[in-house]
Amino acid sequence: MKKEIPLDYRTLQRIKAEEFAQFFERSDKYFSYLNHLGEVKWMTEEEAEQQHEFFLYEEGSFTQLRKKLHLLRFPRLDKLSGPEKEIRLQIRRYLEENYLGGVTPETGQMLSQNLKYELTPEEIENIPVTKDVLETIGWSRGMPIGLILLLLIIGGILLIVLNKEEVQTGSLLVQSNVESARVYLDGDILGYTGMEISNIPSGTHRVSLVKAGYTVNPPYREVEIYPDSMTVLSFQLEPVHHDEQGYLIISADYPDSKIFVDHEYYGTVSEWPVLPIIAGEHKIVVEKDGFTSIPDQVITPVSRGDTAVVKFRQRPAAVSRTEVPPLRSRLELGTLEVTTNVPGARIYINGRYTGKDGDYVFTNMGYGEYRIRVEQKGYRCVPPEKVVRITESNPTAEVAFELIKEYEEVSITTAPEEGDIYVDGQFRGKGKFQGMLKLGRHKISFGEIPGFKSPQTRMIEVKANAPVVLSVEYFPQMEFVVEVTGDGNVHTENCNVATGYTFSNRGFSASEEAGPEIVYHEKLKDYFWKLGFAFPFRNPKGNDALKVTFNLPHDLNYNQKFILKIYAASSREKYPLSLSARPDVKIRFNGKVLSYYYKPKFWEDVGGMEELEWDISSYIKPGMNSLEITTTDKNNTYYYVKRIRIRN
Repeated sequence: MKKEIPLDYRTLQRIKAEEFAQFFERSDKYFSYLNHLGEVKWMTEEEAEQQHEFFLYEEGSFTQLRKKLHLLRFPRLDKLSGPEKEIRLQIRRYLEENYLGGVTPETGQMLSQNLKYELTPEEIENIPVTKDVLETIGWSRGMPIGLILLLLIIGGILLIVLNKEEVQTGSLLVQSNVESARVYLDGDILGYTGMEISNIPSGTHRVSLVKAGYTVNPPYREVEIYPDSMTVLSFQLEPVHHDEQGYLIISADYPDSKIFVDHEYYGTVSEWPVLPIIAGEHKIVVEKDGFTSIPDQVITPVSRGDTAVVKFRQRPAAVSRTEVPPLRSRLELGTLEVTTNVPGARIYINGRYTGKDGDYVFTNMGYGEYRIRVEQKGYRCVPPEKVVRITESNPTAEVAFELIKEYEEVSITTAPEEGDIYVDGQFRGKGKFQGMLKLGRHKISFGEIPGFKSPQTRMIEVKANAPVVLSVEYFPQMEFVVEVTGDGNVHTENCNVATGYTFSNRGFSASEEAGPEIVYHEKLKDYFWKLGFAFPFRNPKGNDALKVTFNLPHDLNYNQKFILKIYAASSREKYPLSLSARPDVKIRFNGKVLSYYYKPKFWEDVGGMEELEWDISSYIKPGMNSLEITTTDKNNTYYYVKRIRIRN
């Protein structure tokens, strides 16, 4: 039976931290990395890329000062007690066997064959090196108290000077036509589209997006962050075409395991029964806290249109079953509970997303200080951040956040899909915009499409818990033209014209014998329809008339403005035997008289044709439409018509 180690657990942590720090200090390949629990590991850059919860550990300014002044010292073995010396030599043996390929002669000579306090490799691995322990190592026990105090004073002054200028920060809101795309700032994931990302140091940064099954245009943007202000960026995401993508089916023993594809976090196994992905070779990693995945990674090709299946087995990570330490009962670990008034908010600890959503209780939290914030799409968090300390006297911390809705989902589509969509003057999508807009009024406008009339600008009111859905149709540009050309022929566009006559008690009758004729006017030097009486030897004589007809589709919304323009004028040339020149013309569209207040002018007075205009929007209808122009029984002058045009 092994003897109990006569050292407390904190001392074991310090011993391991000193031996590891001293060993890796001599290597230029290994660096220290820190996770959100405050645990430190030494890894190569390649190994660190596989450990998504760890980021590069930066030593504090005081530790850097100690190194520069050569005050970071490690204990000499000949000055230590027997148990501590034995523990240190075993840790050195562990390091040399695992990283050098064998024990050095120096360590082998000092290490006894009959160990009193033997540690297995698993027991050494299970002693955590934490940030707070690492920052206390290397003090020489013989250092004079006065020198220590002097250094503390100098360090305090340096910290005051270094921190005198507070780092100025701003915020960033990234919007896209597809919701929940991941936002990366300078290569690090910071949040999701539609979510305000705060506390970003002012200056120039590179912003990029990742969304499964989509390509991003542009792939990234350079953005300038200004102090105390929010910068808004927009990206357009296009779905990967089916002929360019394949699919992944990833299975694991635990559906809440995290999926990483080519080092990018995609969500959990349960969230992606089938994961669309660009065709090609991909590296797949599945992770779950406290478990080891077998295999640790899979590299698989994904062919266009095909589905690749990747399977992982998971087993609990190795845990020491020996009596060293009964000390594990004294581990310096606590709990942290994070609650919010809105479920599903993402929890960040020390600036890093934990992969957990509120409400959640974190266990095995090392003693120390933690910065906590939560984010939820469309919400502002109050307070923005909280700082807690987990200590031996206070091992349990609870933080609560209130999320206040500031954004709501808005969906805008156009038909046809080529329509550019602008929100408050900023381009937000082509054919479709789906994202979060701040509560309040917003101006929605639309770009031009050849052959179509642009929809009118409109205002929308975005309210909390009331998603906005807006569908807008572009109306085709329509034009119908009838005219007498300069060579005396009839030209039509998208319509038909007929000549004929009317009587006061009867509507239009088409006729090739009676009706207006095309004449050349010597003084106006042009050809016109000349409307007068229809039958010179009949009583009543009847009246010349023109009829224009055209068809409109039935599947359109005719909430459009249509304008009728007629280029015509009367003449002072009177009918035979008439004593005075009195013009009177009736214009009807779809049976509605437009000319009640119309008195034609004489071409002799206006120098040519008069341009007449009527708004016929309320009379337009799907199907057949007709326009009639006729002289009346009261008219006794000739009426000349050059052109008729209807357009929206």
